Amino acid sequence: MRATRDLFVTSSAYPIAVLASGNGTNLQAVIDRSRAGTLPLDIRVVVSNRADAYALERARAAEVPTLVMPFAAGSSRAEYARALATAVKKSGAQLVLLLGWMHVLAPEFLNAGFAGVLNLHPSFLPDEPSADEVTLPDGSRSKVFRGPHALRDALHAKARMTGATLIEITPEVDRGPVLARRTFELRPDDTVESALERLHKVEQEVVNDGVLAWLHAHAPAVVR
Repeated sequence: MRATRDLFVTSSAYPIAVLASGNGTNLQAVIDRSRAGTLPLDIRVVVSNRADAYALERARAAEVPTLVMPFAAGSSRAEYARALATAVKKSGAQLVLLLGWMHVLAPEFLNAGFAGVLNLHPSFLPDEPSADEVTLPDGSRSKVFRGPHALRDALHAKARMTGATLIEITPEVDRGPVLARRTFELRPDDTVESALERLHKVEQEVVNDGVLAWLHAHAPAVVR
């Protein structure tokens, strides 16, 4: 993977959709960087499965179209995935970026014909997707924290380090190819809230590096 610091952003912009369920801190960073021209992205729509997600307010403030699509009781994951994919495709987005999206996407979404579906995960995932341990930069080994409560689980396990990773999504949850990752040191007195506040800065760099790496591989016209 080519170092992102060597990439040159052109005047083109790649059409994307962002899926977010929460505060939207990382969404805001993507909005800001796309407007500054350092991330060549055209955010066509921000979708949330929660009407009260503050990410929607951030999008509206930036005049980005928004869509609320809750998972309805009684519907299947496959039905929801197809409806979600149809709605996202109407925006013209070709790349889908999940930033704090709290719903596992069914294969029907992943197979809907998008150029890529990427997910930001709050832990340091291994290069080998099947591995359940990861080698940290200092050579030590750590358990891999997957799932919706990865940061909480790392704190409960008294891990000294976790991280953030941007991956390409596959049907196996949190086991897709790694695009970018960075470690993050935990403090003995950390709570989920205090750790997450510091982790956001790491996540924003990971999203930036990972998206540029993906664009360089799949849309070289916008970066070189």
